[in-house]
Amino acid sequence: MTQLRIKEISLHVLKELRKFNKPIEARDLSKKTGLEYEVLMTQAIHELQTLESPLVDFKEKEVTELIPTEELKDYVKNGLPERQLVNFLVDNQFDEISIEEFQTLMEMDKSFFFIGLTNAKRNRWIMQSNATDSPTIYLNNQEAPLSNLEKLIEKFKRETVTVEELPKELKDEVNQLLKRKLVTKKTYTNRTIILTELGKKIDLDSFMVIGEEIPRLTAEMLSDGSWRENIHKLKKFEVQNAGPRLCAGKLHPMTVLINKAREVFLSMGFTEIKGPIVESAFYNFDALFQPQDHPAREMHDTFYLKHPAKAKLPSKKIVNAVKKTHEGGGNSKSLGWGGKWSSEIAKRVLLRTHTTATTIRRLSKIAQNKESLPVKVFSLDRVFRNESVDATHLAEFMQIEGIVVGKNLNLSHLKGYLTEFYKKMGFEKLIMHPDFFPYTEPSLGVTVYVETLGKWHEMGGSGIFRPEVTYPLGIKEPIRVLAWGMGFERLAMLSLQRNDIRDLYRSPLKWLKEIPYN
Repeated sequence: MTQLRIKEISLHVLKELRKFNKPIEARDLSKKTGLEYEVLMTQAIHELQTLESPLVDFKEKEVTELIPTEELKDYVKNGLPERQLVNFLVDNQFDEISIEEFQTLMEMDKSFFFIGLTNAKRNRWIMQSNATDSPTIYLNNQEAPLSNLEKLIEKFKRETVTVEELPKELKDEVNQLLKRKLVTKKTYTNRTIILTELGKKIDLDSFMVIGEEIPRLTAEMLSDGSWRENIHKLKKFEVQNAGPRLCAGKLHPMTVLINKAREVFLSMGFTEIKGPIVESAFYNFDALFQPQDHPAREMHDTFYLKHPAKAKLPSKKIVNAVKKTHEGGGNSKSLGWGGKWSSEIAKRVLLRTHTTATTIRRLSKIAQNKESLPVKVFSLDRVFRNESVDATHLAEFMQIEGIVVGKNLNLSHLKGYLTEFYKKMGFEKLIMHPDFFPYTEPSLGVTVYVETLGKWHEMGGSGIFRPEVTYPLGIKEPIRVLAWGMGFERLAMLSLQRNDIRDLYRSPLKWLKEIPYN
């Protein structure tokens, strides 16, 4: 049988483990062996565990230690304020006593006295009556059984208390200790060393002991030159071992994805546009040819503002053009919605429900300024809907959209832009299918194939803006507007593989630690 080569320090640790003969916490083993914790783990335990046939193993678990304050140490010795109060009543045979007299006799700090009084009432050890001129305390339970909080405090008579070892009913009381600032928390990794079956049985005389290694150069060795004669004993770097996991700061994954989407649009020759979050109903609804009695305008879908209550409308020319389009189609060859269009409804102020309101503001400038075509712009910004928050809905979220304004544009151009955009965002396969959206005609739904999930997902909408939208703004045939957009969180959930949209903003730390650095 081949003789096992082992360092002297490792053999020393193995002997100690055999003497103890049961699992031991690494820090306790460090004290028993007289070795520094880092030396113990990185040299001795590492060698014993990485032998061809391991002699030891270790288990790790996160431990939250509760560290008592001086105030709590006093309570461990003398009892909580509530216990001190009820003991005083029992010992002095007071069945009832006025609060004023009680406080005088107790000679306790006022704040502690009333903290104790409140908690004693909560525990139903005493009752308070305000029926007389002076509020009176009545002893309700002479037995005053130990509360769960007191049972927890008794644990601090030992050296350390960890949350993980507490029974469930006492774990619930930890928050009370934290709330009352009686403890602080310290979280660390607890490592328990365990002998393997081979480690328990192997003959200790069968090892070939290698001389002791020097773990690190010291200032003394450098100053007296002794490092030269000990250089062959210096511990070699373990370059194959993984280093400690770092949780350093990095950009939030949503920020990274937003920056990527912006870069994609910019690389395609688009310019970013911004618009106000507080918007008028005119730009949010009316200019998009949405009827003034449409359900989406109701308060259960839209956040309306009281201050300011009214917005200023744009030029009379645009307002009149939109009015005529709603009432009879204007010059868009549409029949319109009929009825009478109200400027008062259009003046209502709201939190924008889509970034298309920003797009419409930009479109109104193109004809007015006689800009050269094509014009390509995108918007990536916050919008608001009066939604119940759940795993797939938020009341505040991001919307992303792009538009192209040019002559004789058609669905082939739209497909080209969409294919390029989604490909750059990481979705190689895309299909477009007929769909309906209020302000585009024709309208196309966009579905992409998600490789990580192995299935198709509907992503967003697209189409060509209707004449009822563009004509009042002065954009007429042969000039057309291609448009597409989506809720940005939909894209984010697929890209970041999250099932709950709320994770994108409440930011679970475990997930954020797993996200790679960019």
